[in-house]
Amino acid sequence: MIYLITALDAEARPLYEYYRLKRDTSLPYTLYRSEEMVLLVGGMGRTNALMALSALLGWRIPEDKDILINIGICGAPSEYRIGEALLIHQILDGDRRYYPDILYSHPLRETSMRCVDTPQSLCGDYPVDMESSAIFQAASRFFKLHQMAFLKIVSDHCTPELVTKEGVMELLRSHVDTVDTLISRLRAIQKEPSFFSADERDTIDVFKTRFTKSQGDALEDALTYFRFRNKGKFPPLNLLIPNSKRERSLLLEELIATLTA
Repeated sequence: MIYLITALDAEARPLYEYYRLKRDTSLPYTLYRSEEMVLLVGGMGRTNALMALSALLGWRIPEDKDILINIGICGAPSEYRIGEALLIHQILDGDRRYYPDILYSHPLRETSMRCVDTPQSLCGDYPVDMESSAIFQAASRFFKLHQMAFLKIVSDHCTPELVTKEGVMELLRSHVDTVDTLISRLRAIQKEPSFFSADERDTIDVFKTRFTKSQGDALEDALTYFRFRNKGKFPPLNLLIPNSKRERSLLLEELIATLTA
């Protein structure tokens, strides 16, 4: 199943028209679907996005090879051109950082994004939206990091008052091919054989037993990222694991940061 998540009806309309999705009233949220795709309109802001996506993923629990793409507009500094499609590799929300894994080649500009509370009239260093961090948090309970993508289209240079419904729909229509390509790349990654040999897989599985399931999944995603970016190299996992839960968490955090640097 392919999960597409937007905040606005204007973002969703070009997608449900292009993919010929039908309205589904199973949830108290705007939902469209086909046999292989579901499109959720979660609403603006973190709270709306978190509640809507949590309801969807509780109703239709993802399977191992499913993928999720958050698609929508964003405000951005003037160095980003209006209509440019961006693939987000880091989501900033206050002091928190979230890292979707991009394990495939693509022609898009990769960038960080800041998730904010309200539409912004002053631009900082990064593009901004209002839902991405909440979507990441809800989705990461069900999807591995390389099964998620955040595709944002620049709608304005921090002049939200100039953004119109018609303009948003035109931006999304101009990038349905981009969405198609991204879906293909994500699905291809899910179908590839294991990135690791049998011996490496045994090493990883043993190492993961010292951590919680979610920590182990995060470690495996980081190792996959490292393998993809470093032409088949495999880092040694012979670290002495401390007994303290807090020290183990710090060790894992440092290891993941090193693998994904």
